[in-house]
Amino acid sequence: MIQKIEKSVRVALCRKCFGTGKYRHETEDGKEVVECCPQCEGSGRVTVSAKMEYDIRPYRQKEQ
Repeated sequence: MIQKIEKSVRVALCRKCFGTGKYRHETEDGKEVVECCPQCEGSGRVTVSAKMEYDIRPYRQKEQ
């Protein structure tokens, strides 16, 4: 039996910048750089949705 589940769009905090809109990282030479977050584009928020498909089957033990 295949079940399909679709979750509606919702707003969530950006996990890359922790909702600040600023992304901190180190360059190769060890300097810390603060830039606009590339994931949320500086808003601190993102939209999230999901589509999942489950394949559920009965368990049948192999006969020996």
